[in-house]
Amino acid sequence: MGLIKGLIFDFDGLILDTEEPSFSAWAQIYTDYGVELDINRWAGCLGSSEAGFNPVAYLQGMLNRTVDEEMLRNTARINTDRAILELKPLPGILATLISASQMGLKMAVASSSPRSWVAGHLKRLDLYHYFNCVVCMEDVPEVKPAPDLFQAALFGLGLRSPEAIVFEDSPNGITAARRAGIFTVAIPNLVSSRLDTSHANLVLPRIDAIALPELLRMAETAEVSA
Repeated sequence: MGLIKGLIFDFDGLILDTEEPSFSAWAQIYTDYGVELDINRWAGCLGSSEAGFNPVAYLQGMLNRTVDEEMLRNTARINTDRAILELKPLPGILATLISASQMGLKMAVASSSPRSWVAGHLKRLDLYHYFNCVVCMEDVPEVKPAPDLFQAALFGLGLRSPEAIVFEDSPNGITAARRAGIFTVAIPNLVSSRLDTSHANLVLPRIDAIALPELLRMAETAEVSA
């Protein structure tokens, strides 16, 4: 085996496109109030938390009045969950996991979402068993764009930053991975494709656009700085 010994995957928007249903659910709520949810504002919470963007607070600011926060959050959650339950892993994910497993690579998930959310969907999709460790928001002081999640994933895999590749979809996640000093591949989805992911080391249209052995060779010869 070469220098690269492990792969670290984001979850939301990378393994499962949960971000489009979530954005669509909130966008519909905004439309119902006669305003538009700006994708660039929404980008603040992609791959991170509501510290980056609070959809209720922003809506109230646009309307200059309060709204029923509990009702709106319940509506968004119900519509999002209903759509997500119909989703399958994004193209190329399963094949990449199988290939990496056959190559003897260690694998981790590093997600800003709660463990119950991430592990629940991974188990539902029968993907959980591929991963040596799953690191979530409860496991670190700060979520993305801080590097904590990726540093914890490296620790869980027993690897150093030059020995791993990160797959991400969001600007916040890419920033976090780069801060951790890890070679980062951006795989934008329907939502994040409208955002700037150029600070990744490599941007691909889908995770299997380059054969995994070739991707490993590219990462091994790349110069990566935090």
